[in-house]
This record gives sequence, structure tokens and C-alpha cells, in this order.
Amino acid sequence: MVVKREEIEIEGISIILERKNIKNLYLRIKPDGTVKVSSPKRLSDDAINDFVLSRIDWIRETRAKMLENPPKPKVKYKDGETHYIWGEPYTLQLISNDNAKKAFYDTKEHIIYLPVPKRSTIKQREKILFELYRDEMNRNLDYFLHKCTYFVGKEPKEIKIRNMKNWGNCRKDKRVTLNLKLAKKPPICTEYVLIHELCHLIEFNHGPRFKALMDNFCPNWREIKQLLNEEQ
Repeated sequence: MVVKREEIEIEGISIILERKNIKNLYLRIKPDGTVKVSSPKRLSDDAINDFVLSRIDWIRETRAKMLENPPKPKVKYKDGETHYIWGEPYTLQLISNDNAKKAFYDTKEHIIYLPVPKRSTIKQREKILFELYRDEMNRNLDYFLHKCTYFVGKEPKEIKIRNMKNWGNCRKDKRVTLNLKLAKKPPICTEYVLIHELCHLIEFNHGPRFKALMDNFCPNWREIKQLLNEEQ
């Protein structure tokens, strides 16, 4: 496809215009805030200008949001990256060590040591780090369970630690599952999630009664939920 590319400015906004063998006008905004318009080759400049002006408020609003929240670089689990344990930042350091089979960390130097095989993939390095998170959750589970069951007055039949999309869930058979990545977050986040799941042992849905339970057992749960869902 032959593409004629030029840069224009409309209402103070720089726009990349590409004229192609297409039938309709298309507009998109890239994650870095760049505005691109794809246009049929023979469409007039006035028609393109009117098209952009009809969407100018949306363009400004969307660009502002993107520039305020630029996309985070893709995690590659390589030397120098920052990762978190219980809300504290640590610098990742890869090591080749036949004796070390699991990741470990130094609380004084704030370094996570990640033993990896030669030519390891991102997925392999991620799995090794996630096993550290799993170990941290299991190591501290009794503490969280004792504290939260004291507040709620209910105990689960079983608790499992898994890598999952949700932070936690509770089944009707009273089995609770917690996300191993909670070990990245401040401890209060694990407490909030566990109290949330224990409240489901009293009220299974998220209706007014459930929210009243959360207000009683974890009064600042809304603020903690916001903290939990912040990017790290």
C-alpha cells in the first residue's frame, strides 16, 4: 500500500496524517500521545480538518490522560529492575549459583537475588520470583489468618496460595484462595483481602450487608483497596 505521510497542525495539536488507499477516515492516539489520522488519498484538506475538529475535545482529553499516565516499560526481570516485597522496593540482581535454587532477598541492601539458568527466558525468571512471593505468603499466612479471623470471627475450611487474576476468592464450601502476588503489596493489603474473603463466609454477595460487614471489620477498606490496585 502506497502511503503519503505528512505532519499537520490543528488547534495547536500536531497530527500525523497518512493518505492511503482506504474508503474512510480513521483517528487514533498512540500511548505516547501522538495523534494519527488515516485518510482516503483524494479527500480534501477541509474535510480532514472538519473531521479532526469534530473530535477535538475527545483528542485533548485522551492525550492529557495518556501523558499524565505514560505506559510502564515491560517487565523483563533483569538486573537493576525494581520489584517489591511487602510494599518495599528492592533491586533485582540475577545470579548464577548452582547451590541457590530459590530466590532470596537482603533486607539491609534491599536486593532480591534471582538464581537463573543460562539463557533464561522472561517466563522462567518470572516463575522463580513468583515462587519467592508464594513462600512469603505461606511463611506469613498464620499471622494474617490469626489476626483476621479474630476480627471477623470466622475461619475458612482451607486457604490456598495461587497465581491468579483476582486478589482473592471464597467458595461456598468455605475454601479461600489468595493471590501470591499479594506479597508484593504492603501487609495491610493482604489483611484487607483476607477480611474481604472471610466476610463472604457470612454474606456471599457484595450487597449492602456485605459492605456493612467490611465497614465494621475494616473501616478504611476503600482506601486500602485503592492502594492494592495501584501499579507496582
